[in-house]
Amino acid sequence: MGEPESSGTDMRVVAVDDERSPLAHAAFELIHEAMWDVQPTSDLLSELEEKRLGLPSGGDYHLLVFQEPDGSVAATASGVYLEGVNVGFITYLAVREDVRGLRLGRELRDHLVEAFREEARRRTGGELAWTVGEVRRENRWLRTLVHEGRAVPFDLGYFHPWMRRRSEGAYVLYREGAAVASPELPTQEVARLLYAIWRRAYRIRYPLQHDTFCYMLRQLEGRDTVGIHPDFAEG
Repeated sequence: MGEPESSGTDMRVVAVDDERSPLAHAAFELIHEAMWDVQPTSDLLSELEEKRLGLPSGGDYHLLVFQEPDGSVAATASGVYLEGVNVGFITYLAVREDVRGLRLGRELRDHLVEAFREEARRRTGGELAWTVGEVRRENRWLRTLVHEGRAVPFDLGYFHPWMRRRSEGAYVLYREGAAVASPELPTQEVARLLYAIWRRAYRIRYPLQHDTFCYMLRQLEGRDTVGIHPDFAEG
């Protein structure tokens, strides 16, 4: 585990770096309780083990928790720095039901983004391009970010690997950060980002052999750029 940091409550933010830690197992248990479409726990534990052993990965896995004084986990956030595209990808964010409304998720997310920024500086000598994440289309927090000009949802029918095609539109992929001044991105850059998410963050060995991934790529055919999702075009 990393060194704890103080927070505005009697809880503390802890970076979990050891898959053998009870905190790691408690964090992943909370994630699985909060959502159903999650990678197997064994995969997530392997991410931490690879990081602990210093094995080459194309970007580190990050797991943060809000730990209460009794040692229990109140909230957790995880993500992967995608070195190939210099992007931080937020995979999961979960808050225990009895402590929701205390803004723990947002604060923990801020710590996670800072971890991405620090890794980008260490690996590239420069700044993180953006942070990306996937949320349900009706998410009110994302709509607030879009309205404030701080995020751009991609104009793309997005899928993570465990989604069925009939669920198209349930999630949107968005980006935020210093580079969101323009809502447009070159299509090839978006294709590389999708590949990095599936190949590195979700550990799909051969995305191009996956029908759903290829369906996303076909949506990009004939387009020079990808802009803001039409459902969010008016913020």
